[in-house]
Amino acid sequence: MKHRQLVSSDEAIDGKVQHKKPCSDCPWARTALNGWLGSASPDEWLRNAHSDTMVDCHTIRNTQCAGLAIYRRNVCKSVLPPLLKLEANKEIVFATPMEFKEHHSRMPEGRAALAQGCGSE
Repeated sequence: MKHRQLVSSDEAIDGKVQHKKPCSDCPWARTALNGWLGSASPDEWLRNAHSDTMVDCHTIRNTQCAGLAIYRRNVCKSVLPPLLKLEANKEIVFATPMEFKEHHSRMPEGRAALAQGCGSE
């Protein structure tokens, strides 16, 4: 079953326990939709990731972003509690800042096809 994407923080559900895998719409997951970063740029997201900022999950209230915790471990970013620490997983979460930036700097495939079709007649 495919999980819903394009979930805004206004649609977040209440979490009862901290999740250990990225949510269905996590920008740090390799399955993330290109450019789905809200009003922040890929560089702004990366600055937060490489800082000691706590980041909440945007789809599950009262939890931290599991995708970010995995990304931080993937890039060997050391954090101290209360920041969430999870195991590295380079298969489901971006392994480098370059991968994250490249993925989120590309136009989504559907929009790219539309853009190519415009003005071609």
